[in-house]
Amino acid sequence: MREVELVIIGAGPGGLAAAIEAAKFGVTPILIDDNKRVGGQIYRQFNKGLNITNPALLGPDFERGRKLLKKFNECKDQVEYFSEAVVWGLFDGHELAFQRGNNSFGIKYKRLIVGTGAYDRPVPFPGWTLPGVLTAGGAQNLVKMQGVIPGDNILLAGTGPLQLTLASQIMRAGGKIEAILEASNIDRWLPLLWGFWDQWEILSDGWQYWRDIRKAGVPLMRRHMIIEARGDGQVEEAVIAETDKDWRPKANRRQILKVDTICLGYGFVPSVELTRLVQCEHIYEPLLGGWIPLRQDNMETSVPGVYSVGDGSGVAGSLVAIEEGRIAGVSVVHSLGYISASDTSKYLQPSRKRLKKLNRLRRILNEISMPRAGFYELARDDTIICRCMEITLKEIKEAIASGATHINEVKRMTRLGMGRCQGRMCGPAMLEVISRYQELGSTQSTYLRPRPPLKPIPLGALAQHKVLE
Repeated sequence: MREVELVIIGAGPGGLAAAIEAAKFGVTPILIDDNKRVGGQIYRQFNKGLNITNPALLGPDFERGRKLLKKFNECKDQVEYFSEAVVWGLFDGHELAFQRGNNSFGIKYKRLIVGTGAYDRPVPFPGWTLPGVLTAGGAQNLVKMQGVIPGDNILLAGTGPLQLTLASQIMRAGGKIEAILEASNIDRWLPLLWGFWDQWEILSDGWQYWRDIRKAGVPLMRRHMIIEARGDGQVEEAVIAETDKDWRPKANRRQILKVDTICLGYGFVPSVELTRLVQCEHIYEPLLGGWIPLRQDNMETSVPGVYSVGDGSGVAGSLVAIEEGRIAGVSVVHSLGYISASDTSKYLQPSRKRLKKLNRLRRILNEISMPRAGFYELARDDTIICRCMEITLKEIKEAIASGATHINEVKRMTRLGMGRCQGRMCGPAMLEVISRYQELGSTQSTYLRPRPPLKPIPLGALAQHKVLE
């Protein structure tokens, strides 16, 4: 079986930055990504044949992404890139399997960098499975990449900066926003201002989004959440409520909004299936999205030779992902003997300095927008929790009453998390729900065990499995 020095999974900001640095110092990495073109979610590129007609929709992140993409294009001949490829398994002996087209391939690696990013945090509540309810990330992709407004009368519900970004983009595309519900509230301004100090570019972006919202007269309702979506086969109205500091709805403080689309943006959950599969040690960090791989300063995990970068290591945004990717890429180059320890330390000083500033800001923003207890108490007994297998909260509670003590026992008793998404949609919320019913802390609860294949792949591809030449 072919063995390569470095495999990078994920061609988002972190993976691209790592590939650029590795190629710069003479390593020829293999870069694997399931999209048609590099860039990931935040720097996603248009497919061939599509043109930018309204650059304002893309936002400042897209312009920053162009710089990174330009650097990658300058060294892409030194990178072996596999697009539209799905990594479905990691195995002992530094072996990796991925599916591309009608075939599956196996390869061995000396070093591995995982940059699989994150996905929108699901929030089960009555009506969340109705057509017209979608994630903020999905809505943003529609607006930015396809120029499609997700609805005629839109409600944004969630927390964090993405709310403002998405609202601005929808309005610039000609969409109408009924209201923006922000679950959190800023109680301490001094720490927030300190976090933004010396981050003028980010502050300028936020100020522009805020101006767009104010100019359009869109209500920004702090300490408000959606508690139910209603409609006959389609969203027709949303029940919203003012909440207390723990995000629990206040009695007699509810109202109904007539909307046809609800965009949910309650932050992101790190995609850690691959780092779990390779048996990296994980820790529970609610401020960073939940379970994340434990890492050293050089981004290496507890498994020697395996590195993790970007939002899959803790949700922090594209700028952090780029610096982490650079650090991991150069650290791999050093571990392979291409540069000395002293040169590595000197080269990475600017990235470590920038990362320190960015982390200061992200900690403060995460403290403000971290989901509170009431967030996980919205579902009723008849609310579907596992969308793939149509498992309700009542069935999950019955499994716990029958003796299930953690999520994998609930999985065996109910088939929770056995569907197409393999628990990505139901798992994060269920960890919190089960820990509360069992009176456990989140750090004591476990997570759904990943098993290959991590994502659905054709049986024909498995039958055609071969080593990469």
